[in-house]
Amino acid sequence: MDSELKKDIDDLSKKIKDLDTLRTKEARGFTEKEAALYVEISNTIKELRLQMPNAPLTVTDGVIFGQDRGGDGRGLGLRGPGESKDHRSLFGSSTAHGWEDRDTSFFSAVFSGRHHPGLNVRAMSETVPSDGGFLVPGEMASQIHAVSLENEIVMPKCFVQPMKSNEIDIPAMAIGDHSANLYGGFTASYTAEAGTISEADPKVRNMKLNAKKLTGMLRFSSELAQDIPGGESQLINICGKGLSWYRDKAFLKGTGAGEPLGILNAGCTISVDKETGQDEDTICYENLTKMVGRMHPACFLNSVWICQVTAIPQLLQLSMAVGTGGSVYPVLSETNGEWKILTRPVIFTEKTNPVGTSGDIILADLSQYVVGLRSEMRFDQSIHVHFSTDEMLARLIERHDGQPLWSEALTLEDGANTVSPFVILADRD
Repeated sequence: MDSELKKDIDDLSKKIKDLDTLRTKEARGFTEKEAALYVEISNTIKELRLQMPNAPLTVTDGVIFGQDRGGDGRGLGLRGPGESKDHRSLFGSSTAHGWEDRDTSFFSAVFSGRHHPGLNVRAMSETVPSDGGFLVPGEMASQIHAVSLENEIVMPKCFVQPMKSNEIDIPAMAIGDHSANLYGGFTASYTAEAGTISEADPKVRNMKLNAKKLTGMLRFSSELAQDIPGGESQLINICGKGLSWYRDKAFLKGTGAGEPLGILNAGCTISVDKETGQDEDTICYENLTKMVGRMHPACFLNSVWICQVTAIPQLLQLSMAVGTGGSVYPVLSETNGEWKILTRPVIFTEKTNPVGTSGDIILADLSQYVVGLRSEMRFDQSIHVHFSTDEMLARLIERHDGQPLWSEALTLEDGANTVSPFVILADRD
């Protein structure tokens, strides 16, 4: 049985390799049809691996196909762009306990201050017990995660790696310099018969994800607590949207010190300078075209623009001349509710930097970013901090990390220019 599964996996892996070989040979990204086929084959491989308990972790062209399956072996582990990232897909069904008391909600039990048998689990395994708090039931953690995911920019489009502990290593290849070699060491040459073949060892590197603690504080009236379970959906919504806001901010702007390493501070991110004589705090057509020119060609079809919301007025006024008759074509266009710049989708957000500041405009292939996520969430409350105003303070704790899959920008074969999956516009001051 295992040999048959292995053969099926090998055959499917060859199809994945053939798709990548064609894309690399033609120096382009996947077409929509190829991308859909890539995802379909990848999902089939993962399903087959679930039937092979001892299947090894493999790495193909920077994409990891593994079986970190959650506690009961039914979670699908690493999830990529275009794949479902709901709680069950990431962690399986056994990673979080249920809430058995159907007459009392979890939040009601926490806010009551009284003992409840369902609140006995206070700390996550392999983490910091002093953090305290009550482990959020599985179905509620799943709801909070779903609200968060729906409102996020980065996580739906990146790779997400479930973490069973606070630290995980991910094998990766060095990016390399195409003027000298590929993948940090691979070289090839045409050799005469009986000629000497040059040797080269591709360099590998070790990516380490170390879960950082994100603590959300929520202040609300005692009346809301008393109104539970009527207010329970409000708390789930607030917690989910709060998590999404701060996670996105970290994945975009995090320093990497005690928080995820965001795109703006990553070593692989390329910054495009302003034009000579360009006015302060402005955006011009040349800024955008030069950013496209620094995007890795294989990443362009996966890329999106992430723009500061206050850049909208300037972007709407940008246009490019067409022909000699004075006709103009708007740079920012809209079709069926979707905004695009130079054929790529646009996401407007407040989470980037202000207009005129480095990083107010980002062009990114978010499939080249990886997030490590712990399944557990903890929740606790205090009635003492705001006693005089009859308010309560609640605390939600989650652990995660994130960083680009690339450690540096790629030097092209010409030895002079660099490209990256992440390109930002520099200061215009």
